[in-house]
Amino acid sequence: MGDVSTDPDGLLQQAVTCLLDNGTDVDEYAFTPVTGATQATVWMGVSKRDELPPVALRLTPKPLELIRRIATLVDDVRSVTCPTTVAAERLEVDGRTWTVHLCTWIGIGAALKADTGLLGQHLARLHLDLAGSAVDLTDRRLSFEPSPTPTREQQLPTWYVARHLWRDRIFAWLSTQSERMAPQPIHGDMHWGNVVATVNGFGFIDFDKMMFAPPVFDLAKLIATGMFRGGEQVRFQARKTTRLIEGYESVRPLADAELVALEGLAVLLNEETARLGTVYDIDEYRRAADAVASWWIARRRRTRSDPLGIRTARQSASADTGTADQPTLWADDEPVTTPEEPDAS
Repeated sequence: MGDVSTDPDGLLQQAVTCLLDNGTDVDEYAFTPVTGATQATVWMGVSKRDELPPVALRLTPKPLELIRRIATLVDDVRSVTCPTTVAAERLEVDGRTWTVHLCTWIGIGAALKADTGLLGQHLARLHLDLAGSAVDLTDRRLSFEPSPTPTREQQLPTWYVARHLWRDRIFAWLSTQSERMAPQPIHGDMHWGNVVATVNGFGFIDFDKMMFAPPVFDLAKLIATGMFRGGEQVRFQARKTTRLIEGYESVRPLADAELVALEGLAVLLNEETARLGTVYDIDEYRRAADAVASWWIARRRRTRSDPLGIRTARQSASADTGTADQPTLWADDEPVTTPEEPDAS
């Protein structure tokens, strides 16, 4: 549960009172806390007499106006299951301002990673629905906070080296392909905790970080947060990733520039993991980011044009910019391709 108060029971009562005072009847519900949120505190509301469907009561620091704007967009999604907003009100607590957000509860459990092809289809349908919205989100563009620069005396962390290689060698090329990656409203925080199982397959929750960015950012976050398995040796779950991309492309085809961007965004998101580990002093985050970056750098040296194997596995005769036009990271001889690591899928 989000760290918003030392008295969650008191907050719940104030949130319920806020809704009642503004005409939303929630007396029929019994609320219990739900773990998993970072910035928001979440409770599940179940009807005391089993006459009403369950709801989610969220307390978020995001401004009320933003939550209502996002709700207008998400409520129009029809192709996939997303929460529908019932009410959103402003709450003042101890000099701080929160938004009380009441919405439908859509999940029937945690999402299983087995059927990533179906997940890809659902995500592509979400993107198509969001692209058709008239709601303006152009003020919420994609950006990455700069990570702390390592001190001169310490060895550069592997995640920092990976970030440097991608941003300085490849990102300049990718920026020339921007017309192939037009921004639109996207989820913005598409990690596995925000994907839930539903009766129809998969649903999506927690749109508070919705932004105006290329849709591949959502795909990259799924890859960065769920397709690398740690342990003694990092393994990339290539087959699951391939199925995710294939499912997505069966609904919304990707340009080759978008597939290149998937790799880079996954690297930058891995850097974000390390940055959060530094900011919040979570050594596990830093170690995990270094392990993934080490894997990526090693693969980049051996299969420089497609280290994640996404475009190779795509098996598409795309007419978009080919890998030969992408600058390499190391000016040596032709790369030696090694067999794919065993997939832990």
